[in-house]
Parts: sequence; C-alpha cells; structure tokens
Amino acid sequence: MGHVLVDGAVITDPGCQLAAASTVTHNPNLPRLRPEVRVPPLPLLHADEAILVAAKPAGLLVHPTVHQEGDTALTRAASALARLSQRPIPPLVVHRLDRDTSGVLVLARTPVAARNLQRQFRAHTVSRRYRALVLGDLDRETLVEAAIGRPGPGLPRRALPADGGGRPALTLVRPVTRFGAVTLVEAEPRTGRTHQIRIHLAALGHPVLGDTVYGRIPSPPVVVPRLALHATRLGFVHPVSGQWMSFETPWPEDLNAALKSLGPGTPVPPGRGTPPTWTVPSAARPADRPSHRQAGDRTRPQKSSASRPGSAAAATPQRRRRTPPRPEGDAPPGRRPVRSKAGKPRPPRPASRRRR
Repeated sequence: MGHVLVDGAVITDPGCQLAAASTVTHNPNLPRLRPEVRVPPLPLLHADEAILVAAKPAGLLVHPTVHQEGDTALTRAASALARLSQRPIPPLVVHRLDRDTSGVLVLARTPVAARNLQRQFRAHTVSRRYRALVLGDLDRETLVEAAIGRPGPGLPRRALPADGGGRPALTLVRPVTRFGAVTLVEAEPRTGRTHQIRIHLAALGHPVLGDTVYGRIPSPPVVVPRLALHATRLGFVHPVSGQWMSFETPWPEDLNAALKSLGPGTPVPPGRGTPPTWTVPSAARPADRPSHRQAGDRTRPQKSSASRPGSAAAATPQRRRRTPPRPEGDAPPGRRPVRSKAGKPRPPRPASRRRR
C-alpha cells in the first residue's frame, strides 16, 4: 500500500472514487504504507517481547465469537502493536474477562509465553483481585466454597448444582466499604471457573449490581450502567524473566457516578476478624496414583528384593531348567526332520512331549 497515485497523490483508500479525467499511476519505488487502523487501540499497561498487559474496557469481547465481531480485545491489541512494531504478530489469548467486565488483561506474544502463562492459571498461582458493587450489607470476610456445573444445552448460564456435582470452586470475598443497601467488595477467586465470582456472590445472597443473568434485582437501590465488576489487580510470574509482576487499574469512571450517589459509606478495615483458612478440597485434586516419579525425583522404580543385589533372595542362586536329551529315532511320517546347526537330523520328540 502506498504505491498507487491518483492525479499525483498517494491513495491508501481502496474505495477511492475516480473521476473521468483522473490519472492513475503506479510507482513501486515509493515507501510502503501500512493500512489505516479501523479499531481504537487497546490501552497498554506493559509491553515487551513476550507479553502484553492491557486495561480492557467494558462492553468489549476478548476474542471473536461465532458472530464474528470485528472489534475485540485481540484486534485492538494488534492495532496497538501495529503502532509499536513494523511487523506485528497477533497476540494470543491466555485468560478471559466477560464482555461487561473491565480491568487488567494479559495477552501473550509468543506460543512459549502463552503456554507458560496458561500453566500458571491452571495451577491457580496467579494473583487476581476484583471489585464489585453487590446488593445488601456484607459485614465480614467470607469464603464461598461451592461447585459450579454446566447447564443443559441451549442455556446461556451456569448454575450451582444441587446434587453435589460440578467442579470445585472457591472465592474469598472481603467487604471494602459498606453503604447499607449496597456493599463494595473485593473478590479473590482461588479457582478459575466461568462466571465464578458472579455465581458465588449470587449464591451468597449478594448478587452483583447490573448482573442480568445471575442476579436480577427488581428495584435496585442504585442504577448502574453495566455489570458492576472490575478486575483491579493481576499478578503473575513473567514467562521469560521469571520475575513476579503485578498490575493494577483504578475503579472505572463509568461506575464512579453510581458509587458517589451512595454517599459516604463505612470503610471496613482490611483483615477484620480471623480470615478463613483456604484449603483445596479433595475433589479438586486428582486421585492419588502410585507413581515412582515425584517432584524432583527422576529415578526409576526400585525392583523387588528378589532381584536387588545383596539381598537374601539374590544370594541364593537359581538353577536354570534344562531340557532332557531327546531319544534317538526317526522323524514321524509326514514331517520334515529338524536339522541341528551341525547339519545332522534331530531325533523326533516322544509322543508325550509333542506340542499340541
């Protein structure tokens, strides 16, 4: 792009309208221009050769879906990379935020970095903090431990199964500011299930304001423009340097008006009371299997005492079973005589020892 001229001017728009007297020329010696970016760039908090950390706005999908939306976090990140690099490579998805959830989002720039970050998310070693406006007065720190299962076909939500099925999920909820009918809370998911924070807060009796799937409120005490959930902090180990990195984003401006309309609240000091001890339930761990390879152990499984040198069983020599010599005789009719290595025919086996 940038090599086509119309009436002496470089044209970058492929839909440029031409007049009857227009002169179109092509000059390959002109500098090549990059196509004009059609989507706004994603605000970046950090960028290097391995990762991108961005502040995702609300109402934006992380990646395209079956509806093929063109404006996503991936396309905006690629737009931001196009401004930084001559040969931008599309970033890779590591984790996801809901469309209406804003906050910190990390993307990978290489497959190696993507695999490393995905392993950290699967091992639940990534530090994540969310803030949300919830219905009701929550006055103490609470650990929500409830399994989350998939719904039936065609349903757009997940639900807490009543029969004890689903996958284990844990969320630590801390109140930050109490406003009476509404509480500003901080949620720390210890597992990574879809819609985990929204489901657990709704199960706790304090649904997130603006949640039309899990917490429909007929007459909310305050009107919010969208889902009042924001990812404030994200911490992880850099996939290349191995250094711990942490990023934070402030409370979004579109939810500030709702927060200010509540008036002065009552701040809840951190660490009020004894925080619950978080332990992974047995259902969240894979079944214990006998394995010779433990963490940091790359030895082979030990053999039994009978084959171990120096043992009592090994000290007793085992005799090798020898086959008695075959009697002399001719080969049975209809069978070719078996010859030995010396070329002489071997005597046939007795009838009692013949193979059946």
